[in-house]
Amino acid sequence: MTSENLTMHNKVLAYLIEIVHEEAVPVNVEIGSRHVDANGDTQVDVLLEYEEPDKECVNEAMVRAINAMVIMNQ
Repeated sequence: MTSENLTMHNKVLAYLIEIVHEEAVPVNVEIGSRHVDANGDTQVDVLLEYEEPDKECVNEAMVRAINAMVIMNQ
């Protein structure tokens, strides 16, 4: 089992969770504490747990979540 501790924008997290649920991405997402950064954005501590063979699938979901936030903010 691979574990990654990340901090991400709350909107990226929302998109990631949507992708994980809709497409049954094989990752466990544990949501931790939230805090507001210097720009006034909410950041969330997240733990991702997945099996090593699923790493590429999880990374693809992360990229899509980030891209979705960027597109929505343009």
